[in-house]
Amino acid sequence: MLCDIHIQELRIPAHHGVLEQERLIGTDFLVTIDAEVDVGESAFADDNLEGTVSYAAMIDVVRRQMDITSNLLEHVAHRIANELLKSFPRIVSVTVCVDKENPPCAVLASAIGVKITQHR
Repeated sequence: MLCDIHIQELRIPAHHGVLEQERLIGTDFLVTIDAEVDVGESAFADDNLEGTVSYAAMIDVVRRQMDITSNLLEHVAHRIANELLKSFPRIVSVTVCVDKENPPCAVLASAIGVKITQHR
């Protein structure tokens, strides 16, 4: 049976950006994950974690990928999605949204980011 695991707006400090100052100083990023998971009967019937994917383990993957400095948020989101699919065979598809708070641009915006979806 398919189930969505939703992790909304993890606030993670990181050093991504095209500008040298962004990579040096860093800022907070918000990462949202929506994973479609093929959940086994043991999760539903027996309350067993082995039948699903641990959101805590998914968060660990996100944190490790956010620690790798990149110029582009597209690159960061792609790495996160690939690593989630690689690490958790039960994930059928995953949508990753990475938003940069207080982006360095000439307009006021609370956040600017990217959202990608990848399928197994």
